[in-house]
Amino acid sequence: VMVVLSCAVIMLGVATILLAAERQRRISSLKSEFVANVSHELKTPLALVRMFGEMLQSGRVASDEKRQEYLDIIVSESERLSALIENVLDFAKVEKGRQAYDFADGDVGEAVTKAVNVYRYRAEREGVELATEIEPALPRAHIDDRAVQLAVINLIDNALKYAPGSKVVSVRVSRESGRGVPGLSGQSMLVVGVVDRGPGVPQEERERIFERFVRGASARATGQDRPIRGSGIGLALVKHIAESHGGRAWVEEVRGAGASFAVSIPVAG
Repeated sequence: VMVVLSCAVIMLGVATILLAAERQRRISSLKSEFVANVSHELKTPLALVRMFGEMLQSGRVASDEKRQEYLDIIVSESERLSALIENVLDFAKVEKGRQAYDFADGDVGEAVTKAVNVYRYRAEREGVELATEIEPALPRAHIDDRAVQLAVINLIDNALKYAPGSKVVSVRVSRESGRGVPGLSGQSMLVVGVVDRGPGVPQEERERIFERFVRGASARATGQDRPIRGSGIGLALVKHIAESHGGRAWVEEVRGAGASFAVSIPVAG
């Protein structure tokens, strides 16, 4: 009996070591993929800032209108670059349990408008219209303005990446009672929604895609052999920001085709 127990303990120990080694290998692989994807994400805005900066520096810009257009692009791409960097920094804080938000009485509609303006040039360049629908006379909310902008930027970035066939991406802000909002039924909420006309998100993936490093099946571009680049932390940050504000983040199917990502934020008071 002792021999059998000893063998069982040894086998259990070996299995535990093998599982730990496999887990460590997977974490290492995820970190390597994360670094590669983030590096790729940073290249595009940096390249655009440099290109238009050099055109302005050369003095060969044809008109004041063109000069202003190039300056607007540089500012827009710089803001996008800042958002990408903030993603990484905020994620690192969340991982260490140190993330703290600076809450104050704020205007959710205004924060959403700022976020949309960051991505407007990129959307136009890709032939996508960013349509904003903000319900008038919305009540104030207790928010971290920068964090709300970052959440919306991540949702717009997600739509532009994974719904390349969508000609319109709608960004909406409305007041709702909380009916149908997971875990918030009956509570007065401001709901920010980003709606695309892409392939949508399968039912079985709608919870998991908000976990860190998890990327859905649509991360592989239709008709292409290589996956769409992404860090795998954007939606995890969206979820963390929403829950830190006392709300939720979720995704629903759009009738016909597409996906509707949403974030809820409680009304002040």
